[in-house]
Amino acid sequence: MAYAATVTVDRKGGEIRVTISETEAASTSEASIDLGVEKFRVHRQICTLSSGSATTVDPILGNATAPSGANIILENDTAAATVDNAITGGVTGYSSTGTLYHRSQVDSATDNTVVSVYHITVGW
Repeated sequence: MAYAATVTVDRKGGEIRVTISETEAASTSEASIDLGVEKFRVHRQICTLSSGSATTVDPILGNATAPSGANIILENDTAAATVDNAITGGVTGYSSTGTLYHRSQVDSATDNTVVSVYHITVGW
């Protein structure tokens, strides 16, 4: 099998919940999120390693593929099997295309199943 990601964007008013289900995830596997808005705040990042040879995830969210530097919107601090980052007031983000890029960044292998959730509000 090859890497696959199912991305679901649920929106009610200005509140958005993004759910990403990945299979065969490797360290550089990347899911794109069609958020549909340019300005937003990320309030929570949850990433759980469900199965596979890896032992940790270290998620990163950006506004460009392979996010680094100024393209990073939210980056986890400490890798773990389950990461749950809640940001009081949220962190602002911008994407001119309305598309975001998520990497779970598993620590090993290519047989991993990962589920990630983002809680986002529209605007700054």
